[in-house]
Amino acid sequence: MPATLHGQTSGPADSLAALRLVRAAQTARLAAPFGTAYRAAAEGHVYFFLDREDGGAPVPIRVDQVALDLYRSRSGQTRQLMRGLRRKEFLPVRDFDYYIDRLTVVQNGFGDRIVVGEGRDVRGVPHPLGAGAEERYRYRIVDSLRVQVPTLPSPVRVYEVEVRPRDGGTPAFVGSVFLEAETGGLVRMDFTFTPASYVDPRTDRATVRLEHALWEGQYWLPYRQTVEVRRETPEVDLPVGSVIRAKLEVTEYDFAAELGDDFFRGPAVVRLPYGSADSTAFRTGLADRMAEEGLSPVSMAKLEAEARSAARTRLASGLPRLRLYADGVSSVLRANAAEGVYVGLGASYSPSGGTRLEALGGVGTWNRKASGVLRAKWLPEWSLAGGRVAATVEAFGRQLRDAGPRPGASGAVNTLAALAWQRDYSDPFFASGARVSLTRRGAGGNVASVAGFAERHSGASASWFERERSGGAAPPPPARGIRQPADGVLWGVRAGYSHRWGGSGAWGAEVGVRGTAGRWEGVGTASLTVRIEGRTTAVNLSRWASASVEAGRSWGATPSHLLFFVGGRGTLPGHPFREYGGRGFILARAEASATLVPGWLAIRGLAGAGAAGMATDDSVREWGVLSTGGVRGYVGAGLATLYETVRIDGAWGFPGGRFELVVSVDQWLRPYL
Repeated sequence: MPATLHGQTSGPADSLAALRLVRAAQTARLAAPFGTAYRAAAEGHVYFFLDREDGGAPVPIRVDQVALDLYRSRSGQTRQLMRGLRRKEFLPVRDFDYYIDRLTVVQNGFGDRIVVGEGRDVRGVPHPLGAGAEERYRYRIVDSLRVQVPTLPSPVRVYEVEVRPRDGGTPAFVGSVFLEAETGGLVRMDFTFTPASYVDPRTDRATVRLEHALWEGQYWLPYRQTVEVRRETPEVDLPVGSVIRAKLEVTEYDFAAELGDDFFRGPAVVRLPYGSADSTAFRTGLADRMAEEGLSPVSMAKLEAEARSAARTRLASGLPRLRLYADGVSSVLRANAAEGVYVGLGASYSPSGGTRLEALGGVGTWNRKASGVLRAKWLPEWSLAGGRVAATVEAFGRQLRDAGPRPGASGAVNTLAALAWQRDYSDPFFASGARVSLTRRGAGGNVASVAGFAERHSGASASWFERERSGGAAPPPPARGIRQPADGVLWGVRAGYSHRWGGSGAWGAEVGVRGTAGRWEGVGTASLTVRIEGRTTAVNLSRWASASVEAGRSWGATPSHLLFFVGGRGTLPGHPFREYGGRGFILARAEASATLVPGWLAIRGLAGAGAAGMATDDSVREWGVLSTGGVRGYVGAGLATLYETVRIDGAWGFPGGRFELVVSVDQWLRPYL
């Protein structure tokens, strides 16, 4: 049922026109259950995934699929019978059953009190079209649309009515209802809730969209619905949350169905055990829509902004204001050559819905020096070109950094290597200074950012491994000594842009570019990097392949530790770790995987090639880096387990390379380790 925007309409809150339309909707709502009996079919999916705050691709954990038959009597009684229910796990997760309303359809637009998650997520929220709603809400007509219905001679006019609670500190609806102008029929509801609505302390937010379609020229009945609940650990603030998104679609209405009263005396929902129906119960495959879904959160930015606007100084989230904070395991515990064993702790505080403060600090046992960061994030109640804008101001002291362009290992793997074998797969240095940045995240998968910064770089006085080696039994010698960066001040501007696509098939692509311009010790310097990635996946997610190309170039007074390095883990396995480098690099890599035992075993293939060069005399002298002297490559194979989160690969470098065994984790895990 296509809809075209007819024009912008905006009136004052509680205007006579808005109240007249709401009252008509309340009357239509009371009359709707009577006189309309039907049978219909519904099918949908429930997606359980990890939502990354860094804007990276979400990580699927589990998908469920349900098929239902819906019934309603002329007196308004409803019943839903499951025809099929099945699921698939993509990561290790404890066995659990979803709340029943994740798997069923809202047939009557909710009751006078809105409930989500069987009342364990949200309960006791007055319906904006329920009895006594005018005492709790303000209404304003904000938009007008014309909906073209093929069976009607003229379009149907629909008004969007913005709904705001009179008291943001109580359980309340925050969003919009779309109402037919002539009858007040409910066409659509888009909404979230005030923080006081949330029952489960883990709930960050819950968002709901109900869409109705016009049947028989007079009945607005369920067509599509999306319910999404995001949760986090209430005690600890981590840069990742879990999301449950339930999407259902209703089709095949039959208004000739007549069922006796005895039929509706049974349970309102009859649930099947998982796997009790064969695949013929479903119109689509279990994982068929995961790619087109993108597993990226539905753009609820407008609803979140509405919630902040309504609550003003209160939180839009249901999570506590003050929590312990960590941006990854390595911010709490890590080991490396520059710091020894580092122990840290942090806290976050959200004084209002659009403001967030973060503090993180710790000390290294080897260098006995403290490091930390203070960060303030602000999410304004305005957007830029349709995207959400966030501002960040941060001050940092002795913040641990690593030379690039790619990390050699995740923080946890690097810590394990440092503790067990006295190997550090990084070139650590420290930065102290300040940064101010603006980031815009668009609904279309694009992210743009710009930042101004000023920071002093310094290195470690000595390697922790050297002290360990001189204190007793001789361990294996480190792969190489710690590299000393140039000390100095860098200031400038950094800008970046990335865009991610997902197609109707099982494919995705991303392109990103980042540039920096500034001055190092008073002399101009600049750099530019470009990255292109692509991925294709089988419909059932049992096989996938990916490829990427990265390139970079720097100009001017580039210090040694800000050059580009390749070789070994992270770039070209099978070659000496970061032995090659210079002002420019190019790196192409490809991987493929096929599942042998779901969840437990997959085989992998990998290959890549790259080059780096244009090293300066200072970089050769200070870090001993060389040009690759042409293209160097690798090929390899490996195994993956625990839903492919842990990988063991063997790679052969050429020309002049060697065999290297690489233990790593999936890329999505690395930022949190």
